Amino acid sequence: MPNISSGLPSPESSPESNSEDKANRGDATSSRVCILSHRPETAEGLYIDGPDDEVEPLEGYHDNGYHPVKIGDCFGPSGQYCVQHKLGHGGFATVWLCRDTQHGRYVAVKIMIAEVTPDKIPDLGLSQLDLDLPGAEFVITPLDHFALDGPNGTHQCLVTPLLGPRVAPDLWPHIKQDPDVMLPRLARQATQALNFLHKNRICHGDFRPANILVRLINIDHLSKNELYALIGAPMAVMVRHVSGGDLPTLSPKYLVLQANLAGLGAYLSDQIAVIDFGESYPFSSPPEDLGIPDHYLPPELLLDERLVPGPAADLWALGCTLFEIRQQLSLFHTTNGPDSVLAHIVRLFGKLPEKWWDKWESRRDFFDDQGRWTRSSRGFSLEEDLKRELKIFGTEKSTPRSSMITPEVQQKLLADLLYKLLRYEPAGRLTAEQALEHEWLKDNEPSTGLEIVLS
Repeated sequence: MPNISSGLPSPESSPESNSEDKANRGDATSSRVCILSHRPETAEGLYIDGPDDEVEPLEGYHDNGYHPVKIGDCFGPSGQYCVQHKLGHGGFATVWLCRDTQHGRYVAVKIMIAEVTPDKIPDLGLSQLDLDLPGAEFVITPLDHFALDGPNGTHQCLVTPLLGPRVAPDLWPHIKQDPDVMLPRLARQATQALNFLHKNRICHGDFRPANILVRLINIDHLSKNELYALIGAPMAVMVRHVSGGDLPTLSPKYLVLQANLAGLGAYLSDQIAVIDFGESYPFSSPPEDLGIPDHYLPPELLLDERLVPGPAADLWALGCTLFEIRQQLSLFHTTNGPDSVLAHIVRLFGKLPEKWWDKWESRRDFFDDQGRWTRSSRGFSLEEDLKRELKIFGTEKSTPRSSMITPEVQQKLLADLLYKLLRYEPAGRLTAEQALEHEWLKDNEPSTGLEIVLS
């Protein structure tokens, strides 16, 4: 894959490169491209010349779809937001690390697909909330908003502060400070953020670690090359046309791999920020369903399509998220669909209430009529999950160079909190405000600084 950062040393040329590759790359790309097997093409005859598991789907570039972006592009009414790197993507947007040349700072610019109109962007209403309530400091509100015209339509763009990595699952090996202090502190801040939203009668709708990031401090003085030295230069996967000819204007010349923000260790604070309000909604206007992954959904929404989400769904997701921040592991993660999630839930918390148990058609694949697991005799409990030790192995696989295990006192306190947040009956779950009064979330340590040490 080519390095696409102008001004940085180019990777050494490889035999796979050819003159056609060099002609198609333009001035911003390096002299090396890895030609891999032909990927399936889109309806427009486009395909990507490399792996597709870390980039947005090429099929998303169409009328009313994604906006094609190149490193070095500048956006905004005065062209002040200049693209330095890629931060991520989702079904409705791509997100780019940009330099705000007007204010001398790094920012994140989220470029929505063109079909998204301003009235469909809940983030724009966050500034209208009561920001004097506790927890507001842990919720990201946009710095700027503008419209961008492109070959695929008009795109709404949100500008927010540049943030660091998510709070789980990849944070723990790099924490220099005591994780027994730091991780509960981050968990408390996440709970404060959700309590702030609920006090404003707003549900987040997608509350999970992927949408809870660590804030950065003192980064704006870095030059582009200094930034690349920390997070790596942008790397591209080239886009091709099956005919070998020119690409249509609706398509980018290349897709960019996401930056690795773990290199910003010296610039990480010990403060979190909750992002991505695309699934949020007022208490009074719940949607028919949520876009949050199954393993953060409560059992009532997995089993009864007639039910609408509400604050109780956020609280279930909060319980899953607190476990994941502390343990740096997902509580119910599975790639096998909602039945596997439900089976995991029942193994941890027991048989579902009869009104849901009878609705679950696949229950007999996992349990007998009394709710006993039928697939093995191995024990399974929340307490056992909280005892799990995490290890990182170096080149010698038998010798861990880092490990983490939750202290027994914390295990017991966190288990008690999770049993109260992850109750089957939605009305019985602790509110975020009540959770903040729990012993495990009490924060008696002053805020200092979170530093990540590169392995």
